[in-house]
Amino acid sequence: MAGIMLMVLAAVCVMAVNSLAPPQAPPPGPVLGPGGIPPIEFWECPSGFSVRKAVGRTRQALNVVRFQDVLTNRGAWSQSDSKFIAPCPGTYFFTFHAQSSETQDFTLALMKNGVYQVTAYGSKNGYQQGSNSALLQLETGDEVYLYLQQGELYEHPHDESYTTFSGHLVEKIRPEF
Repeated sequence: MAGIMLMVLAAVCVMAVNSLAPPQAPPPGPVLGPGGIPPIEFWECPSGFSVRKAVGRTRQALNVVRFQDVLTNRGAWSQSDSKFIAPCPGTYFFTFHAQSSETQDFTLALMKNGVYQVTAYGSKNGYQQGSNSALLQLETGDEVYLYLQQGELYEHPHDESYTTFSGHLVEKIRPEF
């Protein structure tokens, strides 16, 4: 009996000493899952958007096109600046469409950090449409937007919209560990 009591007392002492030990610091860097791959939370980067209906003076040349309606915003569209701001490094897909007025054509450019990427053209021969798409490599904070280089965009005076701009993340760039 004395032997059992001595073993219980020793176990209680070991538990007491372990509870007084300082906590272990977490390992540096991201916590990796099986095979050294970060968990799914690490890869999440909500970034899809879709906007419509160009407004006001931005439908005239030499302006960043501003939009009346946000159809979808997963957090990366800045309505106040009318720009997509990349939340993480990756490959993104963008598409845009517009319509000319009855008497003026237009040239509409997709811009990345102030640099032309692709354009769409609509002629002045009675409400012609132009559109284009691009797959762009972006870093965190890069800005993508539409700039009307020349001419004028047409928008219906009521609910219909003829100018749209959409984009989303295709693949996040995996950082080196």
